[in-house]
Amino acid sequence: MRLPKWIIFLSIIGIAVLTVIYTSISNILIIVSMGVSLYLISEAYAHHDFRAERRENKELQEEVRSTAKDVHLKNKQLLTVVSNIPFPMLLLDHKGNIVMYNTIDELLQNSSECHHAMNYEHNEFVHIVQEFVKDSFLLEKKLEKIITIRNVEYQAIGIPIISKTRYSGCLVLFQNISKTLEGEKMQRRFLADASHELKTPIAVIKGMVEILNRKDFEDEATRIEFLQQIDVEINRLDLLVKDLLQLSRLSLSQVLLERERTDIRSLIDKACRSLQQDMEDKGLKLTKDYQTEEMAFCDPQKMMQVILNLLSNAIKYTDEGNICIKTFVEHHSFVMMVSDTGPGISKEDIPKIFERFYRIDDDRSRKSGGSGLGLPIVKSIVDAHGGTIEVKSIVGKGSDFIVRLKH
Repeated sequence: MRLPKWIIFLSIIGIAVLTVIYTSISNILIIVSMGVSLYLISEAYAHHDFRAERRENKELQEEVRSTAKDVHLKNKQLLTVVSNIPFPMLLLDHKGNIVMYNTIDELLQNSSECHHAMNYEHNEFVHIVQEFVKDSFLLEKKLEKIITIRNVEYQAIGIPIISKTRYSGCLVLFQNISKTLEGEKMQRRFLADASHELKTPIAVIKGMVEILNRKDFEDEATRIEFLQQIDVEINRLDLLVKDLLQLSRLSLSQVLLERERTDIRSLIDKACRSLQQDMEDKGLKLTKDYQTEEMAFCDPQKMMQVILNLLSNAIKYTDEGNICIKTFVEHHSFVMMVSDTGPGISKEDIPKIFERFYRIDDDRSRKSGGSGLGLPIVKSIVDAHGGTIEVKSIVGKGSDFIVRLKH
């Protein structure tokens, strides 16, 4: 500890006075010298202590500054992570205060409400969210629950946070699972529809085979008719299985396309040649109207499937008249349009025709051997190319199927 200068000075004076009284002059000089030395030594130690104290203070300040900087950086990093989580999230501390959150507008009663300084009891969340947040905090255990907010399904998850064996709050997440649930519903429906479609020809074949295998069966004309029908049903089964496999591949999250500059006209000509006999059997006339020589950037094999399916669909539903296929460029898009003079499609049916196994005329479609998957396959391929397909139809006059691909 540093002594004040005035105490040291008075001590030296006092020693000098006492020395004058009781000792000789030479001893006085010795005492004074000792006092001065004591003063200098004290000053030296005081200066050293001051420098050491100053150095320690400086090091402490640097440590505090560094710690504060690290904490700020970590908070910033945590905030960045939380802000980029693609679903609503809340972080509650040990007192139940909501200390951190991201985009939670979809959880609020009114998205325009101010939601600052919220806790597990007082907030602006919709009632079902309020209850789940409250339960997550108070029960201090992991919770999972499916809740519905404005007709949207969420997987709500409450996770307790433990720090040094003590409860320190909880993390609450709300993940939108509507698409997942819808996908599961569509999958179940698809499996049910596919099973039904497969059972029908199998039942027909099984029934005919049982009749043909009877010991007393001797009707030759019926035998020939049954064998022909069995052949039709087997071909139908083969087509259905192939279409199911193709649609399954196209339903993957990412369809692999082998795109190249393709002359759509050559694909149309090839498709028309393969379907020429079907058109002649029904007495239909085919017109091709190529208004552009531009090439389309697409997967030629998959686009061939689109053309075949659209033309087959037109032939199937057109009993007389004309089928026209046209190509042109419009608004920087390559356009292909297949038109027929069939019965047309009602406005109510147009949104449904791209659904799997949906048939406008179920009996007619079955007789023609269709799988009910042709148009869904077309739409899946066009979607994979980033294109669009549009239907314009007038009941009693015909339909136009318009495919647009980015040019």
